[in-house]
Amino acid sequence: MNIGLIGCGTMGRVYLDRLMRIKGVRVAAVCHPEREKAAALAELPQAKIYESYSEMIAHPDIDIICVTLPTYLHKEYVQMALEAGKHVICEKPLTLNEVDCWELIETSRVKGVKLCVAHVVRFLPEYKEARLRLRSGEVGAAKSVRTTRASLMPAENSWFLDKRKSGGIVFDLMIHDIDYVLWLLGDQITHIKAEISAREGVEQALAWLYYADGTKVCLEAIWGASDFHAGFDITVEQGVLSLGGVKESNESDNKVAHGNSSNRGVIIPESPELEDAYYFQLASFIQAIEMNGPLPITAEEACSAVRIATRIVDCIDSYS
Repeated sequence: MNIGLIGCGTMGRVYLDRLMRIKGVRVAAVCHPEREKAAALAELPQAKIYESYSEMIAHPDIDIICVTLPTYLHKEYVQMALEAGKHVICEKPLTLNEVDCWELIETSRVKGVKLCVAHVVRFLPEYKEARLRLRSGEVGAAKSVRTTRASLMPAENSWFLDKRKSGGIVFDLMIHDIDYVLWLLGDQITHIKAEISAREGVEQALAWLYYADGTKVCLEAIWGASDFHAGFDITVEQGVLSLGGVKESNESDNKVAHGNSSNRGVIIPESPELEDAYYFQLASFIQAIEMNGPLPITAEEACSAVRIATRIVDCIDSYS
């Protein structure tokens, strides 16, 4: 399978590294309007460099387009690739609103191509195992779920800080756990509460999801931590499924963050598990495309995450 990659930033490099490890996959093309940025990624796989996206997607030998552009560009560039008859793997979130998601889903159906959206948390071993144990009935039903995800504050003047372009902390960071909770519990959410606070270089978003069966979920996302960390506590009938010491970890890290507010940027946590997660996610998508089989994450599921993220942002806006 020949891959065309557009987006030469942090996630572009992450994708390139993993794609080059997958047997039978070749990164054949890299696109960026500034040739030198494309050249930096294209050198190792000896990929063809394109400054024009329309030229790259028109090439008949390109099977899949990987989109790792900033979020506000996803809709336009995914749409173009789908209309050109290419399968697409798009970094999360798919778009910044539900209407655009459904338009892309409809285009993929009409063109008979697959639209894959990368929600990598589903491929992390601890998250997969917790869901398997819950879904199997081994630990009984879930009573409550609490998740946390914390990272550095984005760099000054970064597009991440422009909510019109990134969707803010909810669409950039919390959406990982929104998707996970929907995968874990489904989408029968009756109502949502949410709030956001900012102080001394730290931004914290909290959302509470209330399910029809009584299950309660609390999601926490933090920009401005001293380092990346994430975790969950899933209270079930037979105990607690836990990763990361949610409450204790956040309280201690927030204290450190105040003294390190100049530490900003994007972190891709480096551990064998996470490297495997990115690799297996991309390999699973590509296998589904090759075999014309079911996707491990459907575009409709990705759309549901966008819908809930939008509801959370709306709650925050009304709260503010």
